[in-house]
Amino acid sequence: MSTDVKQRKKAKKQGASELTEASSTTCKHEAVKTEEVLNSRPKKSSSAARDIKSFICAFLFAVCGALSWAVLQQNERFSQMEEKFKFLHEKTSSLLTMEEEIIKVSEKCVSVEGMLAGLEGQQGALRPQLLGLEQDVRRLKEWASGLSEKRTQLQSSMTSLRGAVEQIEARTSAITKDFVNKVSSVRTDVRRMDGLQSELESLLTKVGDLESKSTQVEHSMVKRIGDVLASSIDRISSLRSASERNSQAIEKLRKRVPELTAADAQLSERLRELESGRARLIRTVTFAGDLKPKVATIKRDFGAFEPQLVDLTLRIGRLAEDLLKREQEHHRASADFVKPDSSGRRSQPHSKAGQSNIRYVRYWRYTQENVKLLMLCVFVCSD
Repeated sequence: MSTDVKQRKKAKKQGASELTEASSTTCKHEAVKTEEVLNSRPKKSSSAARDIKSFICAFLFAVCGALSWAVLQQNERFSQMEEKFKFLHEKTSSLLTMEEEIIKVSEKCVSVEGMLAGLEGQQGALRPQLLGLEQDVRRLKEWASGLSEKRTQLQSSMTSLRGAVEQIEARTSAITKDFVNKVSSVRTDVRRMDGLQSELESLLTKVGDLESKSTQVEHSMVKRIGDVLASSIDRISSLRSASERNSQAIEKLRKRVPELTAADAQLSERLRELESGRARLIRTVTFAGDLKPKVATIKRDFGAFEPQLVDLTLRIGRLAEDLLKREQEHHRASADFVKPDSSGRRSQPHSKAGQSNIRYVRYWRYTQENVKLLMLCVFVCSD
């Protein structure tokens, strides 16, 4: 077990030393590469690029120093653990020798017990020797029991040391993994720095292009400002002439103000009259709107009364014809009656009957005309 542990420790130390050497060499090579790349690239006139290069180099050297310091600390810890392990191994070797001696003593005790069993018959002559041997055996047993206790203690310490060694191995493996990860991250950072350097160069070229463009824009802006000033002078002159024209037009308008006020007064009076007429029209329209349902009802009533009116008109026509005939007859009779007699007097006609017939005819005509007017009003209102 001890030889295996030593071989493992030596292999781990060699691997850690190789890792530290490899990481230091890789960091140095990468730093040298970055310096060569930075030196091989064309130098810029701006101080920003130099500052960035110096900062990158200082950062890389600081990272390498920190990693080397961490590796040295781990080496010191490993050396301390090796010394402790050697000390414990020496103790265990002494214990192994003690175990061998205990085995020999136990064998001697067994042989002595056999001899004692064989010499039990000779107790009288060998009594003092047996007592001395028994005391020696007791002392040897006590010493063997003490050695067994020490052995158990040493075994417990060995188990605890094995656990500690396993923990240390786990820690060292974790530290090596972290170290490898950090080295890989440093490599990626260096690669990123190379990419950033290329990006920085492209940005510097873009800055130069932008400076040239800004100079061109400044020249074009100066030209445009001159053109704008010339055009503004022309516009100011045109505005002055336009302001003079506007002042003349304002004076003309001031002269026409009283005429416009008089026309405004006339138009206001006309508007008032139109508003009054509009109010009347609105009233008539509202009145006509109110009359529409009434006219509709009247129209319905006249539609119902129309056949009766036709019948009445026919009857009235017949009566009028009869009355006309009678009136003609009456006129004839009155003419015959009014003829001068021999005495030269004219006889008076029956004036009351004739006058009543004339009144009846006039009333019939008046009612007929009123009916026609009512029908016309109804049709007009319905339309």
